Amino acid sequence: MMDINKFKYLLIFGLLSFNIYNVDAQTFLHDLSDNPIPLDTTVRYGKLKNGFTYYIKKSQHQDKEVYMKLAVKAGSFFEKRSQEGYAHLLEHVVLFNRNPKDFEAMIESVGMNSRGQTGQIVTKYQIIIPDANKEKLGLGMDALKSWSSQLKFDSHQVGIQRGAVLGEMRSKDPYRDWLNKRYRKIMLQNANLPMYSEERIAKNITRFNMDLLKEFYKDWYRPDMQAAIIVGDIDPDSIQALVEKNFSGIKKLDGDKNYENILKRFHIQLEGENQYDSFQDSIDDGSRLIMFTKEKNHDYNKISERDFHQSFLQKIVNHITLKRSQNIQTQYYPPFSNYTNTHTVSNSYYNQILVSSLQVNLNENPEEIDKKISSALTAFKSLFSKITEQEIKDARSVLESEFIQTYEKNFGLAEAYLDNFIRGSAAPSPTRQAKLQNILTNIKVNEVQHFANQKANLLKDKDFVFINMPKGYLTGRKKIIDIIRSISDKPISFNPPILKMDLADSIDLKYVNSTTNKPSTNLIGVTRVKLNNGIDVWLKPTKPRSDEFKNQIEVLGFQPLNTGKKKNDVIPKIVAHSYASYAGTAEFNKFQVDHYLQKRNMKLQFRTEDNDFLIEGKFQKENLDDFFKLLFLKIQEPDKDTAAFSFWKRKEKSKNAVRGSSDFFRSEIEKIWHPNYPFNEQEILDTLSRDLILREYINHFSDFKNYSFILTGDFNSETLLKQISKYLETLPVSGNEDNPQQVSKKFSIRKRNDTIRLKNLDQALAEIYYPIKVPVDIKTQAILEVIKHALNERVFKRLRIGSYSPGASGFWIDKKNGIYTFLIDFDSELGYEQNMLGYAEDEFLKLRETGVDQEWLDTKIKLQINKHQQVINSFGYFNFWPEYLKESIKNKEDPEDWILQYPSLLQNFISLEEVNEAIRNYLSVTNQQTFLVLPEEKIY
Repeated sequence: MMDINKFKYLLIFGLLSFNIYNVDAQTFLHDLSDNPIPLDTTVRYGKLKNGFTYYIKKSQHQDKEVYMKLAVKAGSFFEKRSQEGYAHLLEHVVLFNRNPKDFEAMIESVGMNSRGQTGQIVTKYQIIIPDANKEKLGLGMDALKSWSSQLKFDSHQVGIQRGAVLGEMRSKDPYRDWLNKRYRKIMLQNANLPMYSEERIAKNITRFNMDLLKEFYKDWYRPDMQAAIIVGDIDPDSIQALVEKNFSGIKKLDGDKNYENILKRFHIQLEGENQYDSFQDSIDDGSRLIMFTKEKNHDYNKISERDFHQSFLQKIVNHITLKRSQNIQTQYYPPFSNYTNTHTVSNSYYNQILVSSLQVNLNENPEEIDKKISSALTAFKSLFSKITEQEIKDARSVLESEFIQTYEKNFGLAEAYLDNFIRGSAAPSPTRQAKLQNILTNIKVNEVQHFANQKANLLKDKDFVFINMPKGYLTGRKKIIDIIRSISDKPISFNPPILKMDLADSIDLKYVNSTTNKPSTNLIGVTRVKLNNGIDVWLKPTKPRSDEFKNQIEVLGFQPLNTGKKKNDVIPKIVAHSYASYAGTAEFNKFQVDHYLQKRNMKLQFRTEDNDFLIEGKFQKENLDDFFKLLFLKIQEPDKDTAAFSFWKRKEKSKNAVRGSSDFFRSEIEKIWHPNYPFNEQEILDTLSRDLILREYINHFSDFKNYSFILTGDFNSETLLKQISKYLETLPVSGNEDNPQQVSKKFSIRKRNDTIRLKNLDQALAEIYYPIKVPVDIKTQAILEVIKHALNERVFKRLRIGSYSPGASGFWIDKKNGIYTFLIDFDSELGYEQNMLGYAEDEFLKLRETGVDQEWLDTKIKLQINKHQQVINSFGYFNFWPEYLKESIKNKEDPEDWILQYPSLLQNFISLEEVNEAIRNYLSVTNQQTFLVLPEEKIY
């Protein structure tokens, strides 16, 4: 038995140590205030007599757009039971309140765009104005006024938006939604929150009551619940005058709507208790554990300096643990997978709670299950242990940049003022921003570690969800708590896999310093040079749209697919090429390569598309040598990691297209169009061995004949050409003069009607193609561009009655043979798809019959010219040039022609008569191809 005095000494020492630790951790907090941070005094803030609020901020930041927002202090929390779903519906109705002819077309023609969003406590509308002038600002203010108080309840327009809302609620992945509903139900069991039912909302929208919609509008769209927020390079005096002119006349309503009382119903307090639950999953029959961690979201409503301090601590811990988790998961058999600290179920808590999650894959053996759970929870605990000063420094650097950008960009400022209006959140002045940034700079290791230790506590605010557990394995509290307690008592350190990867200073390039052929540069700034080994290089420098893209360079290399007489001859080549994206290289495994790319913010991908092998890359100027060294190592030395191929094959066989995309079923249409094309079918993958693929890998990358490389981005062409020549000149190119037969997708231009059946689908999807043979001259192409926009407008307006995002487009399906197609696509409720097909055909034929008018054509031409100039002169997340140059090269077209002639043709040489004649000629149903996607079987 321990000596009692010794025990007292240890107890006192322990308490003293704990208090000292907390004093250290909290020392800086004494300087922080709990008082609300005053509103930035540089913002012109005020209220009109009717209660309407405004925030006006003159800003001359780099993003030149002016942001105009209307905030309404009401969202889904404010609905009565019989009105559930009506806040969202009303947002749709309000956004499309104005006549498109006199408003929507006008704002689109000058490059402005509008949008709306419904939240729990706010509905917000926004219009972005590029290159603002008096006319555009007037249009923007008209939009805000229309949204705030001029709603006309047109039953036809409301009906269209009801269909759009119901379409938005439908899911392309019912299984994923079913899982999230199960998770949400478990997680909210101890939250004491009102439960929303998608089924009940859909029922309310279907059995619509106009009086209830009008009631919600009357109750909450009132001036004392609204604010206008205008931020940008503006004159505050003239903007204030516009606000007063447009909003002072709105009638003030009597009575208090108990805004604060409604919000109190949804205030969340975590109970601290763990939850344990289980269910069966018949789609994914694997045994697994999902662990959710819940914590207060300190970023939700920051009012005081202390709030910012807590938010910074939370963000630092989450940044560090996410990065650590990524390192832990970089192995073929990680202790856990799918770790995220911003799980989507967080939305169920209305953003007041942050949810982290991880998955533990289990098996049938009860003893192994215990070991796997113990290993996973041990690894989880290690994410929070012994956080270092360097990790905090790295996280702080990222957060400081994010913090500065929040108040540097007009969008961030506008959102800060909106949150100030809705929740009283801080919108600090530049002086206060500097003080807040100083709080972040002064955060200490012990503060971060203290915060991390709280989150790591496995006995608090954790939900353990067991799925498909084998019979005989008890998932009760005692068993899992015993495992947790055994881990809690152990000292745990963070020991991730080693990912270090140092490439040799000099890869074997076998470079001969020979004279490269003289480059030529055309009028649009595209430089072309044929290297001595026959490789074509094209360079097009462009301005970055913002500092985020400064010094960024993109690479696109492509080579036609070649094959023999049998389609299966090319499949191993396609697989070998694509495998290069997944695999490692030489002695480095795939995880080391991924880490190498991520650390340098680089991308390198090998894939096939249409009739080409593609090599795609992205890097910063300073990482040019790193990028090309990795590229050369990849093509010279396949990976020696025998596990990589089996894991890759397993991944390919289980791979599903992303259900959130609009064309996840496009591959099924491609197979119908091109039955003889070498697609990677599952049964073919089963026949491919690692030895075969590695042989094909070596053969494939030993010959870069017929390759073209396109480099675009922020660079000087002459300088870049010198830097890349030493690499591209040394790519191996065979001297074989024979050109093997090229793979081609020959499109059959004939009428057809096909139904595609897919599992895990609860709606209908349709794509209708209208292929035609047309001349390939630039004037015809310009007219086709105009026609597809006219078709899209008609389809969008009509088909939203049963679809969230219907649309129409047009593109070359086989340009060499002059085959162009228009496309109409939409989603639909099951059983309503035939009506929608009828509406689509009706709009197609109406456009052919009526054409367009001069006012519409003038507006559209102006918009197209503006867009053309924007995309060719700068790049951001979207870069126009790589794909454009690739298609020009493949079709043996001069890239100058379209760039230089398109705007002139639109503005000066295309008449209304020509456009309407083309509409009559080209909108043909003769070769209509309809693809209807329906469920294979009923699910959930």
